[in-house]
Amino acid sequence: MTVILEHKLKELLYKSYNGFADKRIKNLDKGKLFIFDNRSNSDLDANGNLFLWFCQIFGEVINADTIKIIMRGDIPQGPLTKDWFAQHNIAFNTKELEFYIKRNNKVNLKGLADAFRNITQPGSHYIIPNYKYVCPRTADAIERLQTILEEAWEIELQ
Repeated sequence: MTVILEHKLKELLYKSYNGFADKRIKNLDKGKLFIFDNRSNSDLDANGNLFLWFCQIFGEVINADTIKIIMRGDIPQGPLTKDWFAQHNIAFNTKELEFYIKRNNKVNLKGLADAFRNITQPGSHYIIPNYKYVCPRTADAIERLQTILEEAWEIELQ
């Protein structure tokens, strides 16, 4: 039963994110790593590499009930983001973060998205100019992930 639920979760993520992180993998039973950061060709430099300011978000399906979130690159930092990570017992690192999302232990990703948006809200002052673009995009990607996971885990409960 658990294998079937995991397969359904991967199937929804595969459809939502246009495949696995490694585009060569097509078999849902073999892949487990997805790219959640909504990247596009406009996020690549002339050599085809992601811009250094880009916040990468990956997800690894551990099982039907758990996803490991991996954030790399320029992870936006502000008082509310640091608070959010502290509330969820996640050691904040500006270059790479890993944490788990579990079905029964709902981590409020919407709160993280709001914390990213708060960094660049009107009237706020932020030192890193790229945050003007990075924070809203990272927040949008996190909110999209929250919506997809809620849908996936709601379907599986039925």
